[in-house]
Formats: sequence, C-alpha cells, structure tokens
Amino acid sequence: MKLFKKLGLLLLASALVYAQEATITMSVEQADIRTVLRAFAEVGKVNIITTPSVTQKVSFNIKDVPWRLALKSLLDAYGLAMIESEGMITIMTQQEFSQLKTAADLDLKVLKVRYADARKVAEVLKSQLSPRGDIKIDESSNALIVTDLRVNLYKVEDLLSQIDKPYPQVLITGRIVEVDYNESRKLGTELRAMRFGNPAFEGATYDLPQHSEPMAENPTYLTVHYLGSKALQVQAAIDALEGQSKANTISEPKIMVLDNEKASIYSKIRVPVTSRDMAGNTIVQFEETGIQLEVTPHIIPDGKVVMNIKTETGDLTGYSATGQPITSKRGAETKITVSDGETVMIGGVIIEKDKRAKQGMPLILRIPVIRYLFGRDQVEKGKSEILIFLTPNIVKE
Repeated sequence: MKLFKKLGLLLLASALVYAQEATITMSVEQADIRTVLRAFAEVGKVNIITTPSVTQKVSFNIKDVPWRLALKSLLDAYGLAMIESEGMITIMTQQEFSQLKTAADLDLKVLKVRYADARKVAEVLKSQLSPRGDIKIDESSNALIVTDLRVNLYKVEDLLSQIDKPYPQVLITGRIVEVDYNESRKLGTELRAMRFGNPAFEGATYDLPQHSEPMAENPTYLTVHYLGSKALQVQAAIDALEGQSKANTISEPKIMVLDNEKASIYSKIRVPVTSRDMAGNTIVQFEETGIQLEVTPHIIPDGKVVMNIKTETGDLTGYSATGQPITSKRGAETKITVSDGETVMIGGVIIEKDKRAKQGMPLILRIPVIRYLFGRDQVEKGKSEILIFLTPNIVKE
C-alpha cells in the first residue's frame, strides 16, 4: 500500500510539472521530423536544433499533450535523444548521444612535474587510470597531460604529490692527507687509547692491474675511526705534522651529491713511460698516478648516512735499472654508517716509495753548487699512509 502511495505521489508531481507547460495538438503522416520539431519549438518557446544525422520521416497523432512530454515520446519512438542546456535543445541519434556522453565524462588536467623525470613518473601514474584514461608527456616543460574520469584525476594528483619530491642531497666535505707511516701509527694508537667511537674494522680490498714492475706491499684492510667531538683536535694534529713536513694534504674536496648517487674525487698526475715498437722507435705513454675516491651516500632514518667508499691509489714508487718508473696501484672499499655532520677518519692505504736525499757534510750541503759536486745521493725506502677524512652533511629542504 505504501509503495502505491509513493508511486502515486511521483506521478502526481510529474503531472503537475507537465500541467504547467503549453500543450500541443498535431496529426502528421510521413512528415519531415525537422519541420515537426519547428512546431514544438514554437509551442514551447525554445530553440531546437538537430544534428545532420536526424533525417527521419515521422507519423503520429496527439491532442492536448504537454509539449515536452509529447517531444520525449516522439524521440523515444524513433530512437532519438536530446540534450537541453540553457534553453537550447539539441536533438541527435542515440549513437551520437552515447559518444557525446562518453566524451563528456572525461576531464583533462595538465600536471607539472617539478623534480622527477616526467617519463618515469608517467609509468607509475598509469596504474591509477581507467581503460579510457591516457597520459601524454610534454618533455619541453616536464609536464603530464592526463585525460580520464575526474575521480581518477584526483588519484593521479594525490600520487604525484607523494612521489614528486626534491631528491635528498648530501654535502660531503673531505680531506685527503699523506702522512709519514710512523706518525700515522702513533696517531692511530692515540685514537684507540682515547677510545673514540667504534674500533677499526676490516673492509673489502682488491688488487688492481699493475705495470710491469713489482707492486709495493699493502695491508688487506681499512681502518675506520669515528672522531666525534675530537675531529678538530685530530685535524689540528695533522696540521702540526704538515708544519714538520711529515704530512701533506693532497686534496680538500667539497662536493654536493644526490642521495644514492656516486661522487668521484680525483687527484692524479701523469707519469711518462717509454717503450720501443717493432721498428725500434721510442714510444711514450703516460701512466696515471695519484688517488681516486668514490663515495656513494645513502640517507637512512634517524639522521644517519650510509657511505659506500671505494679508494684507488697509484703511486710512483721508484725506478727500475732501465730507468722505467715503478708504479704501485691498490684499491679498497668498505661501507660505514655515519651520523649527520660526523667526521670519520679512514686509513689503511699504505704507499711505499724511494726517497732520494743528498748525504755529506752539513755545511757543504748548504752551498747550492758545491753540494752537487761533493754530496752523494742516497736512496731510502719511504713509507706513508693515506688518511681520508670525510664529513657528510644532509642538506635540508
């Protein structure tokens, strides 16, 4: 009973709406529908247009029927549809109506990608689109042109806001120092005695291809000291050793690098190496010596940075009996975790090379010309250690 009452009320409401409209009486036989529609436009005082596909001939007989109800019945009977907007009624076929409705459902949005690669981002965002959705890439502006249902555009925008963020960066400040081996051992002993941070530990070490001469002996591990609040004190000790000519700063790099990207630091010289070809001609080639440092930082929670560190050293250790330079190459790598702004000292790369010095009476050796006539050359084996100081600082947005 309640259902019939509700249905009755709906019908009454519809009837009241149609009752307020002008009625139309018409009887036609195989009339051009466009002519018939002009009559409806005059009765309803509206503008009616048709698409080119609306060409039917119609036949009907109506009397005193609200014009809008009569129009709807006519269109239904002949498979037509209408769209009404701002007093304008457009009549079209059902197929055209479906196509228009499908197109009208889609929205277009231009999304600017600020930090990431738009092409890579597009691959991720496609998962949020419907089968009808599409993403086009404007590489010149690093933007995405997205077409889809509005609800999916909201999803795309939300996901883009989560993934298109500035890449974290790390400022790595370094100092690479060559220190007399005995002095570096003393410094290491003092550090262990002062119980700085973590003890030294072993890292991975690998041999590199060398020139034809023997390679200098090297240790098989890297030592790492976390300096903490003692960093300035240790750096001051290195400065003092430089004043005594027992240390030499090779490089003081400062480099900005993206998270998980490799930073490379070079300090090398080229040493000429001569040889002869089949015809006996002298050929000069150059061998690079020095140090190469590669650091790949990775920011982890709690303000810490994991650093993958790879060192490669090559040095001129002396000359053979034929006058060819003897070079030594060695590589080592390790991984450490450092707090933001903390300095670590890495050692363990040993260099052994010949040191030439004049021997003779001290007074004579002070005279520039005489020292070469009466002094004698003495070759001593020199041993030094490469110490690397690294301080990572996470760059805040």
